[in-house]
Amino acid sequence: MSMIRRLLVVFAASLFAVVVGQASGLGTALEATTEPGVASVITSPSPLDCVEEDSAEAQLISVEPMPCSRMLVIGRWAAITDQRRDVLDLSFGEVRRVLRGEVLDWSELGGSEQPLTVILPISQAGAIGEALGIPFVELAVEFVPEDELTERVARTPGAFALIEPERLEVGVLALTVNGHDPYQDPARQSPLRQVRWVRARTPQEAVQRLAERRTQVADRFDPVGMAMTGELIPVRCSNHVMANLNDYEVMFDGVRDVLIDADIAVAPLEHPLIQTQDLTPCVETVVFTGSHRAAPAIANAGIDVVLTIGNHMMDCWGGCSGVAALYETLDRLHGLGIVTAGAGESLQAAREPALVNVRTEQGDVTFAFLGYDIIAPWYHAEEDQPGTAPLVAEYVRRDISAASKLADHVLVGANWGVEYVADPVAYQRDLAGVAMDAGATFLFGNHPHWVQAIEHFGDQLVAYSFGNFVFDQNWSIATTQGMLMELGFTKDRLIGYRIRPVVIRAHSPQLPWFYRPEFVDPAGEGRPIMNRIWNATDRLPARSAPAATIPENEN
Repeated sequence: MSMIRRLLVVFAASLFAVVVGQASGLGTALEATTEPGVASVITSPSPLDCVEEDSAEAQLISVEPMPCSRMLVIGRWAAITDQRRDVLDLSFGEVRRVLRGEVLDWSELGGSEQPLTVILPISQAGAIGEALGIPFVELAVEFVPEDELTERVARTPGAFALIEPERLEVGVLALTVNGHDPYQDPARQSPLRQVRWVRARTPQEAVQRLAERRTQVADRFDPVGMAMTGELIPVRCSNHVMANLNDYEVMFDGVRDVLIDADIAVAPLEHPLIQTQDLTPCVETVVFTGSHRAAPAIANAGIDVVLTIGNHMMDCWGGCSGVAALYETLDRLHGLGIVTAGAGESLQAAREPALVNVRTEQGDVTFAFLGYDIIAPWYHAEEDQPGTAPLVAEYVRRDISAASKLADHVLVGANWGVEYVADPVAYQRDLAGVAMDAGATFLFGNHPHWVQAIEHFGDQLVAYSFGNFVFDQNWSIATTQGMLMELGFTKDRLIGYRIRPVVIRAHSPQLPWFYRPEFVDPAGEGRPIMNRIWNATDRLPARSAPAATIPENEN
């Protein structure tokens, strides 16, 4: 998690948050607009400095910076496309070129070949043109009513549009612009924004002067961003390499910035991390015991929540105690400030939700994490026995219902499925339906070691498997491919998700073996990963209504 965001949000909440820029003098103010729609935060004007400027003849409101003026955001937008587009990030200049009709195909923006269909809400087109410095007559776009925009984009391959961030929803993909992410950054910081500079001594006076001209300041919109990874399995040859390097941080070097920048970063752990001489060596084995040195590396990478639900969670190479290994792993993670879900000293403890609270400009948003395993019943917790939480339909229903009373969103991790396939099996579909019916916002699965299908349930979501994230399975291409998912949440709902494909690099010129994830271009090296996800999604059988259920497990 970005601790900087937590501290800044606490600070920003005490301010009049609509004011994001001020100009104390004309020269300084001009430096704030290096390109249309972008302004920097500048020092506050002193009331004494502005007395002479404040006269009946002085201009009070402008689209350009003025001496002694305050910048107010009156409009802001997010760039969106269809969910399966393989372009994720744009620059401000590229957005302008698209709206002017200077870019006709997504391949010109680094994506796969697909003609662009550019759409704007007719009621906001003039404001958008002003914000981006494009005269209305030069907008090479199709205009549609605002209420029809997201549906039109969702069903139109290659569509591109600008939309108010409040209207983001699952089914359309929000693009980052100049690094601003609509899924996690305050909307007022978007480079796609319309501003007014108002001469005023106080923020309140600036807002009042705008209101007198029948202009309103844009509402606050500050979502919570989450990064979700595939399986962490730093064991066997992965551990061997890091131990020889004497560097466990290296496993996250290719993805660290995204994890740290997220408001919450979440990862599933497959096995224990303990201090012992008897770690699993670099040999063919399925007994996984990893080093305690991986735990601080996980924390330093910004991971806040670990799902301790792997089917190797109580493995012990060399004959140590599986119970002791589980306890040591949990203690080490907790000692590093990481919260865990899905395992504990008893069945009740294993089913207990892990709660995470994030403060935003609009207030706190609370998440409850639950985790379950169905692969290794020999490690399942019982009433008076430690272990992992069993993936039982009735437990899922009850636990989601209870957690919903504690949190705005319930997220469920599941260790399930069949290895080395892209299609979820019937019981995964059934249990996913149980979780969605019970009110979970998001269910995320692992264990197959491949990426699998994604299923939408309105503004609820199921990702059946993320594939590997850190592991030494370089004997096939598919087991070196995975994904990281970026999601956005408001207090009320999931507003969207973005898939960033990753490849586990199994070698380098400097080292014979190297097992760390790195982001790859979704239109290039990552294209097979995206294809596997979407092809599996298209193969999902239609659901009957209501969602399917399964016979209750005896436990």
